[in-house]
Amino acid sequence: MNKMLGGRDVRKLIVAYMNDRHKKLKRINEDPTRIYAYEASQCTRLSYYERVDPITSNSTELFQFLLTYGFRHSFENIESEYKVDNLTLVLAADIILEKELVVRMHITDSFPGSPKPQDLLYLNACLYSFDKAEGILIYVLGDGRTSEFLVAKSAKMFEELIRRARVLSTLLKERRVPIIEPSESCMTCKYYGRCYMIERKETSFSIESLFGKSKDEST
Repeated sequence: MNKMLGGRDVRKLIVAYMNDRHKKLKRINEDPTRIYAYEASQCTRLSYYERVDPITSNSTELFQFLLTYGFRHSFENIESEYKVDNLTLVLAADIILEKELVVRMHITDSFPGSPKPQDLLYLNACLYSFDKAEGILIYVLGDGRTSEFLVAKSAKMFEELIRRARVLSTLLKERRVPIIEPSESCMTCKYYGRCYMIERKETSFSIESLFGKSKDEST
């Protein structure tokens, strides 16, 4: 295929195009007083780096973003803003059913046993912004199977999201990197190396030494 295209690297061409689309669609803004709800609900350090010093996503992350973007925008994708003092929280609902239920959908590799915390925070913020009492989180697998969770409005969760949005806003204004928020999502985060510096070294340590045995004795 490379010869057919004059020796050009097809994969690089595709990834470059995807990166260009990603930049145009993600709509990262420069205004620290406007915080997207997804930024406040996810790791604060991740949101900070994505605005201030982003790392280019790999092809897998780009495909996932574009698939999710296309999936969401096949629905209503109703945007809203919630203002608190000098802060504006920006969010969107995928669907509002019968003018009562806010629906938020997520493509996933496997069904979670319970709703993911950041998804709960986001949907709850939607309930306040759209002035609704209940919402539905729907997780969707690639084969079309779904898992649903009914979510009731929570003042405590909303206060937490607003607090996180204010913290992110302040740190962006002051150009101060947020503290580390350890979680399982760190393992697949592209900023892992910035948060956790690991140096791999050869060592004579062995499990047997914990029990007072030499390697020869253990055989």
